[in-house]
Amino acid sequence: MKKTKVMVSGLGLDVLKDSGKFPCAVCRRGVGENSIICSQCKLWVHKRCSGITGRLVAIPDYVCLRCRGEARPIDGRPVKQVDVDDNILDVEPSFCYLGDMLNAGGGCKLAIITRCIAAWGKFKKLLPILTSKHVSLKTRGKIFTACVRSTMLHGSETWAPTAADLQRLRRNDRSMIRWICGVNPQDDVSSVTLHARMGVEEVSASLRTRRLRWYGHVKRSTSCINTVLDMEIPGCRGRGRPRKTWAECVKFDIKGCNLSGANPLDRDAWRAVLRHSRLLPTPEAGTLAADDK
Repeated sequence: MKKTKVMVSGLGLDVLKDSGKFPCAVCRRGVGENSIICSQCKLWVHKRCSGITGRLVAIPDYVCLRCRGEARPIDGRPVKQVDVDDNILDVEPSFCYLGDMLNAGGGCKLAIITRCIAAWGKFKKLLPILTSKHVSLKTRGKIFTACVRSTMLHGSETWAPTAADLQRLRRNDRSMIRWICGVNPQDDVSSVTLHARMGVEEVSASLRTRRLRWYGHVKRSTSCINTVLDMEIPGCRGRGRPRKTWAECVKFDIKGCNLSGANPLDRDAWRAVLRHSRLLPTPEAGTLAADDK
């Protein structure tokens, strides 16, 4: 059992990792302008992690939740090793399975980061072809969709991404598309125009189609993946809005694609509806639709 690992899943049971130039003392994510410095650990703290209500002002003797012992531990694993049949097994905060990253704390942020890294590696290998002037943009778009975007969205059928996760996918996808088209970020060319030039759809639309195809497969299945959709979890829910679930994403996708009358139990009809359904475009920044997101 040398290669066997254990992962204990649950909210807050993962390991916090530093990100950004100035990681927050509480959540370890990079801070911006709306932050305050702790007088003890000398680290910056987000406004949302500071515990301060109202407008954030400078407090010389401010002490963060981490120094006060009120924040969640950085290493949230309940134990680091377990004993199974006289074998000591390590408890891992994350695990890579078939190219997809599983996180002990839940969510798909780590999986999206891993897939974006893999997609950039594939993109760099195909860069001579994707940037060649001897190949049309339509052909390069097909190569990009088949090789690069498929790598980025591997395993995305089961994701329930948040707005920040979707923004990370769009940011990486649009950077590659601008590179292929030879357009700088300073140029006044919208992403919708570049998508039309290459003949590719927006990455969130591709993600939505993959998720709906998997939803039809789940509904037609007779195994446990179908029964867990209606399984009720005992216990009471805590305060605050719960995490966005996969079922909520599917419900929003069906409404956005006008598939309320389609039957997912009919495989051929469901796939035909997905193929011919008109997916809603991504709202442009500054519009009312984007503000509703």
